[in-house]
Amino acid sequence: MPWPFDTTPDAAASDLTSGSRTSDSHISEMERRMRAFPWETTPVGPVHTWPHSLKSAVRTVLDLRLPAYLAWGDAYVQFFNDAYVPILGDKKDAALGNDVRVTWAEIWPTIGPMWQQVRQGQALGSEGLPLTINRYGYYETCYFSYSYSPIYGDTGKVEGVLVAFAEITKAVLGERRHAYQIKLADTLRRETEFNPMLKATIRLTSEYFTNSNVAYVELDEAKRIFTVKEEWKDGVETGAAQGTLPVDMLSPSQLELLRAGTTICIDDVSTDPECAAVAGPCLMLGIHSVIVIPLKDGTRLHGAGFLYKDHPYRWTDDERTLAEDLARRTWEALRRIRAEEALREETRMLELLNRAGSVLASTLDIDTLLQAVTDAATELTGAEFGSFFYNGKDANGDAYLLYTLSGAPREAFEKLGHPRPTAVFKPTFDGGPPIRSDDITKDPRYGSMGPHHGMPKGHLPVRSYLAASVSSRSGEVLGGLFFGHSQPKMFDERTEQLISGFVAQAAVAIDNARLYDMAQRAAREREGLLASERAARAEAERHSKMKDEFLAMLAHELRNPLAPITNAAQLLNMPSVDEKLRLKAGSIISRQVRHMTELVDDLLDVSRVTRGLVKLEHETLELSAVLRAAVEQARPHIEAREHTLVVEAPEQQVVVVGDRTRLVQVLVNLLNNAAKYTPPRGRIVLRLEAGLESARVTVIDNGAGMDAKLLPHVFDLFTQAERTPDRSQGGLGIGLALVKTIVQMHGGQVEAHSDGPNLGASVSVLLPLAGADAASPQTPHQSRAGRRGVAPCLLTIVDDNTDAAQSLAVLLRAQGHTVSVFEDGVRTLASNDIADTQAFILDIGLPDMTGYELARRLRREHPHATFIALTGYGQARDRDLSKQAGFDHHLVKPVEFRALADILAGLDCTPAQEPAIAGMK
Repeated sequence: MPWPFDTTPDAAASDLTSGSRTSDSHISEMERRMRAFPWETTPVGPVHTWPHSLKSAVRTVLDLRLPAYLAWGDAYVQFFNDAYVPILGDKKDAALGNDVRVTWAEIWPTIGPMWQQVRQGQALGSEGLPLTINRYGYYETCYFSYSYSPIYGDTGKVEGVLVAFAEITKAVLGERRHAYQIKLADTLRRETEFNPMLKATIRLTSEYFTNSNVAYVELDEAKRIFTVKEEWKDGVETGAAQGTLPVDMLSPSQLELLRAGTTICIDDVSTDPECAAVAGPCLMLGIHSVIVIPLKDGTRLHGAGFLYKDHPYRWTDDERTLAEDLARRTWEALRRIRAEEALREETRMLELLNRAGSVLASTLDIDTLLQAVTDAATELTGAEFGSFFYNGKDANGDAYLLYTLSGAPREAFEKLGHPRPTAVFKPTFDGGPPIRSDDITKDPRYGSMGPHHGMPKGHLPVRSYLAASVSSRSGEVLGGLFFGHSQPKMFDERTEQLISGFVAQAAVAIDNARLYDMAQRAAREREGLLASERAARAEAERHSKMKDEFLAMLAHELRNPLAPITNAAQLLNMPSVDEKLRLKAGSIISRQVRHMTELVDDLLDVSRVTRGLVKLEHETLELSAVLRAAVEQARPHIEAREHTLVVEAPEQQVVVVGDRTRLVQVLVNLLNNAAKYTPPRGRIVLRLEAGLESARVTVIDNGAGMDAKLLPHVFDLFTQAERTPDRSQGGLGIGLALVKTIVQMHGGQVEAHSDGPNLGASVSVLLPLAGADAASPQTPHQSRAGRRGVAPCLLTIVDDNTDAAQSLAVLLRAQGHTVSVFEDGVRTLASNDIADTQAFILDIGLPDMTGYELARRLRREHPHATFIALTGYGQARDRDLSKQAGFDHHLVKPVEFRALADILAGLDCTPAQEPAIAGMK
C-alpha cells in the first residue's frame, strides 16, 4: 500500500515490488516532505492515527497533476502537491501542516464564506476568480479556475475541503489587455479634440489598471510644478484635476531620467534609495508605488503619465511595458490633435483679424466702430465680457466713459461709476503696455484703493483680466480695452500679442472716425442752430398765440359775470321791485363778484408764485391730514357733479416738511380739475403712497383725458385743452402751472399721464419725505436767519437774462449788498471788478460757456468764494452736476428770494480790516 496507508520505512520498496513505482525517484517532492513531516505536532496527529478518509484524500492530492491542496478539520490543516508549490511562492516552506487561514490570511475574507458552504456539503467552482494575494512580499491580483469539494470523514461528516485549481492570470490579463487596446484604439480614432480624448483615455486606463490612480500632468519649468490635468481611479474622477505637485517630489536624478525619456518604476517608495529624500511627501500624497512615464515634445519634457497605488506593489514587466505603450500611443494622438487644434485656432484668429480689419475699414461712424472694435477684440481674446472706455467727454466734462460692452448687459455697469486711477486701471489710461493677470483677485496691484478695495458690489465676476491702451498716432490716449473671464488663467502671452496688434489697427480707424465725426458734428451744429432758430420762432408763435387766446379768454371770463351784475343792478333800479327780487338781485351780484374775485386772486396768486414772492411757512406735516383738508374744500364741487371720490392712504404716517396751506391748495386744485373735466357721476381716486425717499400723491379720474400733444405742455402757464365756444368748463389755464411751481418750491416734482382723450388722466405730486431733523417747525434757513444778522457781501451775478439779473440785483442791493452783473462768462473772467467777490450767483445756460465750466475756472482764482447755481434745471441729475462742478448751493428758478437771502446770511462777508476800523471810529 502507498503512503500514507503504509507508514513503515520499507513502504517505498514495497511499492516497487508491487509495480506501483518504477523507481524511488518517482516519488514526488511533496510526498517525501509529507513522509518526513512531524504530523504529531499538528492537530491531525501521527500518520498512523489518521482515519482512512484522510489518508485517501491526501493520497488523491499527491496523485493529482493539477495544483491541489487539502484543508482538514476545524484547524484547516494544509496538505498540497508539487503543482501547488509555485502558487505558494515564498509561503511554500511554512504552508505544509499550517492553518490555511494563516497561510492565506489576505484572501480568507473572500474564500472563507465559500468554504462554509463546502463544509455544509456543497461543491463550488467557477472560472476567473480574482484574488489579490501576497506570495512574494507584495500584493498582486491573480485569476483562478477552481473547484472546492467537500471531503467526508469515516463517520459521514464533512471533515475537509479539497481544492483543485489552475491559475489563468496570464490568459485573463491577455484578454483584458486585448479588449482594452481595442477600446483605446477606437477612442483614439473617434475623438478629435484634446480634452475629450485625454479624459477618455485616462478613464480607460484607470479601468484597466484597477485599484490604481492614473494621472496626466504637465510640467511648468518656470514655476517648477506639475499641474494635474486629469486623474482617475477605477473609471471615476478623483477630483485632483487642476491641482499641483512640486517638481521636487522627484529626485534630481529621477528628473534627469524623465528628461532623457526613461520611465521610472518604483515598487515601494518607502524603501527605494532614490526616493529617500522625497518619500515623506510622496507617502502623504498616497503614492506608495508608482510608474512615471515621460511625455516629451521634441527634446522638451512636456509632462508625464503617473500610474500609482496607495500601497507597495510589484509592477510586472508586462504592466510596465503596457503602460509605456499606452501612454506613448495616447501622447502621440494628443500631440497630433493639439497641433490640429493650434492650426484651427490660428486659422480662426486670422479669419477674425481679417473680419475685424474689414469692419474697421468699412465704417466711419464712431459708435458703430467702437462697438465693432469691442466685439472683435472680445472674440479675439476669448473673453466672457469686454468693454471699451472711450476718452470722450460728457456734459460734465468727465472722460473715460464706458462706451461699449460685449458679452454683458449695460445694466451690469450702470451703478459702478467711472473707473478710478487704481494701480490696475491707471497704466492703461496713461498709455502703458498691456496688463494681464491670471487671477486679478490675487494680483498684488488689486484692491489697494478705497472705498471698495477691489470690485464694487454687483461687479461682474472677473478672475482673468486683460487690458490694453488704445493710443492715436499723435500719442493721445483714445481709451482702453478691458477684458474679463470668470475663470482664472484664460489669457496667455499669445492673447496679449494678438490684442497688442489689434489695438494698433483700431487706433488708426478711431482716429479717422473721430475726424469724420468732428466734421459731421460741425454740420449737425449748423443744422442744430437752424433748427433751434426755427423751434424758437415756432415756440414764440405758440406763446404769442397762447397769450392772445388767454387775453381773449380772460376778457370772456371777466365779461361773463358783468352781464348778470348789470342785469341785477337794472333790476334794483326798477320802482316796482319787491323784497324777494331785491334779495335775488343781491345774491346774483354777490355770487358774480365772488367769481370775479377768484379769477383775480388766481391771477395774482400765480404771479406772486412764479416771481418768487410767496414765502412758504414750513412745518412738519402728516400728509393724511393734508389730504383730509383738501377733500373738505373740494367736496362741494365734487358732490355738485355727483362724482364718487375714493381716498387711498397707508396706515402708517407719511411725514413731509412744507407749507400746509399751499399743499392743500395744490390738492384742491387737482381735485377741482378732475371734477371739472370728468362727466357727471364719474369716479375720482385720491391716492397717497410712501416710497423710500419720497411721498407720491396722485389724483386719478375717468374723465376727458388729455391728448398726447398736450401732455408735454400741461404744466405750462395758460395751457388748457381745446377751447370751445361754449366754455362749459371755464378757467384760465393757470391751475396746473401754479401746482407745478408750488411743488417745486417744496423740492418736489409733478407728473401727468393720460392714455388719450376720454380715457381719464392722472396727476402725481412727489414730495421728499421729512428727515430725522425735520421735527422742528422752523426750517434751518429760518433758524439761522433768526440767529444772526445779515452782513453786506460783495456779489457777482452772471445771467444772460438781463431782466432777471438786474431785478435780482435790485433786491440784493436793497439788502445792503454790493452787486456786479454780467451777461456771459468771457466778460466775467476778463473783469477786474470781481477780484474781491465773496459769492458768485451763476446761471447754467450761458451763451458762451456753461455755468459749470465758468464755476470751475472762477474757483481757481477765488478758492474761498461761495458759488450758487441759479438755474431752471432742478432734477437730481442737475444738482449732481452742480456739486461736481464746485457749486455750494443749487437754486431753481423762479427762486424764492428768502431762500437766497438765507444763504447769504450764512456767509461771513465782514472784511478782515473792518473790526480795526470800527474800533478807531
